[in-house]
Amino acid sequence: MKKIAKYKAAICTLFLGLAPFAQAETLLIKGGRVHTLSDAGSFERADILIRDGRVEAVGPSLEGGADRVIDAAGKVVTPGVIAPVSELGLTEIGAASATNDYAVTGESIGSAFDPLPAYNPKSTLIPFNRAGGVTRALVLPGIQLWGDTAGNPQRVFAGRSFAIRLDGGFDSVVATDLGQRAYLGEAGGQLAGGSRASAYAKVKNALEETREYRANRDAIRRGEWRELNHSLADLEALQPLLGGEQPLLVSVNRASDILQAIQLAREFDLKLVVLGGAEGWMVADQLAEAGVPVIVDAQNNLPISFESLGARLDNAALIKRAGVTVLISGPDYASTHNVYLSRQSAGNAVANGLPYEDALKSISANVAEVFGIEGGTIEPGAVADIVVWSGDPLEVTSYVEEVLIDGKLQSLVNRSTRLRDRYLKPQQGHDFGYKF
Repeated sequence: MKKIAKYKAAICTLFLGLAPFAQAETLLIKGGRVHTLSDAGSFERADILIRDGRVEAVGPSLEGGADRVIDAAGKVVTPGVIAPVSELGLTEIGAASATNDYAVTGESIGSAFDPLPAYNPKSTLIPFNRAGGVTRALVLPGIQLWGDTAGNPQRVFAGRSFAIRLDGGFDSVVATDLGQRAYLGEAGGQLAGGSRASAYAKVKNALEETREYRANRDAIRRGEWRELNHSLADLEALQPLLGGEQPLLVSVNRASDILQAIQLAREFDLKLVVLGGAEGWMVADQLAEAGVPVIVDAQNNLPISFESLGARLDNAALIKRAGVTVLISGPDYASTHNVYLSRQSAGNAVANGLPYEDALKSISANVAEVFGIEGGTIEPGAVADIVVWSGDPLEVTSYVEEVLIDGKLQSLVNRSTRLRDRYLKPQQGHDFGYKF
């Protein structure tokens, strides 16, 4: 009996050891026009083999079977869209303050603010944007230029950022502490007491004290140092900016303000990312020389503020031509609720001179590269965040047919589709209140 028990145990151990291999799921996307956004370029017709959530092979007529096949003939296949700017999971209804966790007012906590504990992966905005082709997103804290900001002129730093995949899981945060967000320009001026010069001085002072704290941390913590203007929590949070371990995203639009941000980056050895950059085309050469990526709203061509009088639709094309890495966000008015509109913005950029492949990279591969997260390419070893489109993804009439995140097919059902289905046939299966 003891021998039989030992044999049973050995067999169980063998099967348990083989379990990961037995569960290895394969998926084949067959016959689509594939934009890999990698060195392999694009294929007019190709197959993509996915195993255990990652791309195993890409090429014409891949041989071998798969557990599941998606027929993409006549379709376009790209990496999933990655949003460089969003408040997904931190906001739900703009006008309902109880649903907004992206910003704090009152006593300043500046750079130490970490919105991650407030993140809600079950936000209705996540499946809605996933159905629009967005598979990953950066989540940034923000500011409120209303309420009590007049009595709180200190918070030019918004806080820390993180990244998510849009599968709606409680484990969907894929990276934390991806960078700090700060404000210069008009918004910074309002936050800093009324002048953009004050905002610049506050950011510079914070970075100076961050450097001072790094060199004298022990003495400062023992109380054997001068009194600093910033809390130790704020200074600790800013440490990774020095030397470029984390990027500093600076919201700024006016050309002269962009140059001031570049100067700060040089002085403190920062990895600067410009967010906005409406007048970036005026200083494109300086941005390129400094190696500063720009997150552009490619639909911004109106002088909606004095700092964006020079806004123009070919901004993305002009700065790319100068050698700047371009990232395209959704339009500013819809950068969270409708972040999937970044593909429309990228299409507008193409219509105004940005090369097509560069436009696709600006909403995927470039975002992944700048912020050091997965996604953005279709190549062996890459995470299988992939979208099958009915047609050209940069055309507004095209729509999503399939979305994969980590190689898993995602539901395209969302609040909007539920409402559509509820009222499409109102006489079927609904109470009186839903009938016409």
